[in-house]
Amino acid sequence: MLKAILFDMDGVLVDSMRFQADAWAKVFEEFDIKITREDIYVLEGSNNKGTIKAIFKKTGKIPEPWQFDYLVKKKREVLEFEHIEPFKGIQDCLKALKQNFKLAAVSGSSRYMVEKVVNNFFPTCFEVIITGDDFERGKPEPAPYIKALEKLNMTMNECIVVENAPMGITAAKRAGLYCVAVATTLAPENLQHADLVFEDHHALFNFLKSLTQSDFNFS
Repeated sequence: MLKAILFDMDGVLVDSMRFQADAWAKVFEEFDIKITREDIYVLEGSNNKGTIKAIFKKTGKIPEPWQFDYLVKKKREVLEFEHIEPFKGIQDCLKALKQNFKLAAVSGSSRYMVEKVVNNFFPTCFEVIITGDDFERGKPEPAPYIKALEKLNMTMNECIVVENAPMGITAAKRAGLYCVAVATTLAPENLQHADLVFEDHHALFNFLKSLTQSDFNFS
């Protein structure tokens, strides 16, 4: 029986990825590294350390130890948080789901950013919050989702995951979880390793609504 739903944050709960990507682009420019939004979109789900390593590697460089904290701090300063908003309908959706399921947020973003988003937009929704700061190696490793299961005291057959990016989907599948994906930043064909792919939040909401009307067993 389905008992819990685990949500990624950026690109699933809040329309933030373009602002996240633009902030990364600004701070990497300081080190003569030019990137596009798409460079960040394909890395979505990775924690800050993983993102920095990947971008430096892409340009044939290796980050120095001090650059990790520096880049994260600068990115936080330039991120236009005031423009980030929840996807239309997601707050009401979570409130409805909370009547039937336990909810968790499992994000690759920093604890500072995740808590800021949750406190601003979803203050009473989640029983468990997992962030990118909780692990040395985040998504696509399964550890974030496995930790969420432990904190929820659930088995993998009692939960589903909602993602929007390849690394997050891979993390969920490696954890043995049923994963649905919504195509917000990448085209649906980039998300085909999910169990179900939805073209937009309207289709996702219809699916989530259906879960309150019957029992699902994804074993």
